[in-house]
Amino acid sequence: MVQKFILLIAFLCCSIIHSLAGSVNATALKNGCIIVQKPSTFFTATAYSAKVNAWSVYGLQDQNPATGWCSGAASKAPYVFVFELSEDFLINKLVFNTFCQKEYTGISAKDIKVEFSTTSAKTGYVSASPFLLEENKINAFEITGVKARWIKLTITSNHGNPQWTELMEFEAWGDYVTKTPKSVSTNGVWNSNFDWVSLNTNSSGIIYGCYKWSRGELYLKHVDRTSYTFTWKQVDDGQQGWCVLVMNKEGTKLNGIWGVNSDTTKFGCWELTKTQNTAYACPNDLTVVAKKEEPKIPPINVMIEVVDVATKKVVTGTIDIYTRKNYYSVVSADGMYTADIKPDSFIVVKTALPNYYPTVDTFLLNDKERKSLYTTHTIEVSKLAAGNSILLNNILFSRTSSVLLPSSLPPLNQLIAVLNQYPNMIIELSGHTDNVGDTKQNVLLSQQRVATVKNYLVENGISADRIKTVGYGEKYPIASNDGEQTRKFNRRVEMRIIKM
Repeated sequence: MVQKFILLIAFLCCSIIHSLAGSVNATALKNGCIIVQKPSTFFTATAYSAKVNAWSVYGLQDQNPATGWCSGAASKAPYVFVFELSEDFLINKLVFNTFCQKEYTGISAKDIKVEFSTTSAKTGYVSASPFLLEENKINAFEITGVKARWIKLTITSNHGNPQWTELMEFEAWGDYVTKTPKSVSTNGVWNSNFDWVSLNTNSSGIIYGCYKWSRGELYLKHVDRTSYTFTWKQVDDGQQGWCVLVMNKEGTKLNGIWGVNSDTTKFGCWELTKTQNTAYACPNDLTVVAKKEEPKIPPINVMIEVVDVATKKVVTGTIDIYTRKNYYSVVSADGMYTADIKPDSFIVVKTALPNYYPTVDTFLLNDKERKSLYTTHTIEVSKLAAGNSILLNNILFSRTSSVLLPSSLPPLNQLIAVLNQYPNMIIELSGHTDNVGDTKQNVLLSQQRVATVKNYLVENGISADRIKTVGYGEKYPIASNDGEQTRKFNRRVEMRIIKM
């Protein structure tokens, strides 16, 4: 592991030295740039994931051509982004990657304009330069050096797609205006997307710190200019990794990227804002001579098998496992997903496998499982294919009513995300009831319930033409109606895929 960290630091240092040798991509995540104004977006980035999600705003900044930004459902141009750079740059080149999804004709951005400001994110913009982007190309434009701290990118049109607009990467290359930046202290408490972070400096000048999430500890490995490379480890779950944080010129923000172990190909965003100049006391204070050893708690081995509900064949890919405090991304090449996790009373397993409907399952860990340090479960997933029917779990209504319960909103929003991801999909929603009450009234109730679901989808940007509805009442039970424990499974909403 030590050798891996040495290789990681060497890689990061070489990247920084290479950047300083010439121009710097001022809008890159790794260089401390953040987006302070965001347009409608197809995917909202996950705050706690060590990856940049495709079709989120961060896809423009990760320097990975495989991810990019896509507009949100039912949104229209213009799309405005405001990038806040870590400090003043003299921008001399703009680069736009339009190698977008070829299956969506005319989806890539076309007419754009770029403005620059040194005043604020909202005012002082000059040099509103229009550009015409060609499809499936790295569009690079040399410009006369323009001083900028904020860059406003406005996309006014695409190449003809009536529903979506995409741009894979946006880069603004330039040089630092200030060759030797003012020294700013990192000491203090910072608020971040992982709760608070505390940084301090010991008597030997070594910077270190801690953070609340899973009782994390930070150790500085390298600093170059205003870029700080740390390694981190977490007491609660045993995870460890690296991060690169860049200080802004005011000393009020530290923004950058973080990853797990020594893998630098996948990383998430870490944005810190200073709240006070005095650091908290940390368990890893380097001035403490002796530290109390943390009790070692053995992990629980979790084994999740994911199978196709129809074929019973295993499904490979990546799933996410959550406890109350921790998150684990688990990869499998054989359909068996295993992870050692910090003991807890339950786990939540989320799947979002390609061409399958997403699932969310909660499993309680009983005393026997916690004692044996082992638990295993099977999750069935439904393939997204024409003709397939999928039970929409947890879409619930008030008793004898078509009013949705609040707990129904997450699965409905998940359905919206799937329909947005597959814009050609046409579905039929069917409503079902148990056999309690009048048969005709049950049919009417089932019709009213699926109408409520359809209305929610339409109100959130899904075309009504893509959704057919039917109410079957008590006609097609999937469980016994003899008792409430099984009868409740018949009160449900199902989705049948008519067209993909």
